[in-house]
Amino acid sequence: MDRLPSKIIVIILLWLLHPGSAFCQKYSLGLKGGPLITWASFGDKDDKADFSHKIKPGGYLAGLVIFPLKNRYTLQTEFGASMRGRRITFNNDEWENNATYYFADGAMLLRKAFPLRLGPNIPSTWFVDIGPHISYWIDGKGKITAGGSYSYSIVFEEMPETPTEPDFNTMYIVDENRWLFGLDIGVGVNAPLAAKRSLLVELRFTSGHTFFGTRGSASNRTLGFTDNLRSNEKVVSLTLTYVLDVNVQESRKGKSTKDKEIKRNSRRKR
Repeated sequence: MDRLPSKIIVIILLWLLHPGSAFCQKYSLGLKGGPLITWASFGDKDDKADFSHKIKPGGYLAGLVIFPLKNRYTLQTEFGASMRGRRITFNNDEWENNATYYFADGAMLLRKAFPLRLGPNIPSTWFVDIGPHISYWIDGKGKITAGGSYSYSIVFEEMPETPTEPDFNTMYIVDENRWLFGLDIGVGVNAPLAAKRSLLVELRFTSGHTFFGTRGSASNRTLGFTDNLRSNEKVVSLTLTYVLDVNVQESRKGKSTKDKEIKRNSRRKR
């Protein structure tokens, strides 16, 4: 089951980039990055009463491909990596678990653009977009504050009853969901630059729909601590994207024109 989402993504990309596809003739390439903030959302009322959350800062970096559609619509696919996490307080907010997680990310958004004038002779657009977001949980680390501070690293395996070596700095995680699914909703501005380039600024909200795990998924020998992972995440990001437009048909026409000129010049010399 873990491999199913990645297979779906590969199939979609192969279809989009097939030489016979219209998408392959005209598209845009981009590189985006920026800060984000995350907070945890618990699924049950009892959990919400026992745990509080704080804002966790992080970052996002990705490459993207934008395919034009009709009527100012575009399809954007992006793949990258992010640093997100959870800051959870409990025991009357006297204890805190500050966890940092690392993810591989993929998203596919349908975008609608609208005309916008940033100034005289500066035609630009503003847009809204929506689409699914997929993350794969790679690794993580954190710190428990309970009288003192106890740092740990994450291991995706069951905690052994008798450790072969000291493991007080290890958080064992079982019954976890490493594939996390969510919904992206964004709004932004696309400002044109010279030579088929543009800058794109986007404010995006990601609503996570998958729990990290169960109430007893994460355990640590430090203070007999057990972390409640029956929560998903909400993310707000602000990113800047540098975009380069590519038109395969125009480049082919340019090459064919140059080839004809070279042939004509060679004939004249003869």
